[in-house]
Amino acid sequence: MKKITLPLIACLALASSAFAGQEVKETKETVPAEPCFQDQEFQVDAFGAWEYRGNHEFGFDTNKPVGGFGGGLGANYFFMRYLGVGVDSDVTSTSHGLWNFTGSLIARYPIEAGHLCLAPYILGGGGFQTDGVNAGTWHVGGGLEWRATRHIGIYGEGRYTWAGDHVEDNVRVELGVRFVF
Repeated sequence: MKKITLPLIACLALASSAFAGQEVKETKETVPAEPCFQDQEFQVDAFGAWEYRGNHEFGFDTNKPVGGFGGGLGANYFFMRYLGVGVDSDVTSTSHGLWNFTGSLIARYPIEAGHLCLAPYILGGGGFQTDGVNAGTWHVGGGLEWRATRHIGIYGEGRYTWAGDHVEDNVRVELGVRFVF
């Protein structure tokens, strides 16, 4: 009887471990990364600018400076990931000081690949400028924004502004920092 009891107990112990619970699979859930460019976001810009002023043929009057440096502030609101509106104001050292006040419609195309966060964009709109002579304006332009973090971007932009018959058109190039909220 001892010869059968010991092997029977060993077999029961091994068989019970085979039915002792279910196999546990370890799974890791990946949390999707938050996009660099949100569906709705508010932005504040601070920028430096250089402007060239000339007539429609890019001629210039030697009594007036043709280019000048300056800077300004802006605010943008994107109500969709790809579409937003913006306002900005700047002053440059051309002539008596050129003050621009503009509003724009902005269309961007965010590119997010790994840690790379870029958004080329185009804009167009209207505004007001003065340097002793007041004029309504229209402008078109484009730029590229790079997000260093989710809340800080660096951008470069160029725009052409039509200022009417009695005021010179201008080309402006901006380089700035964008704070995203």
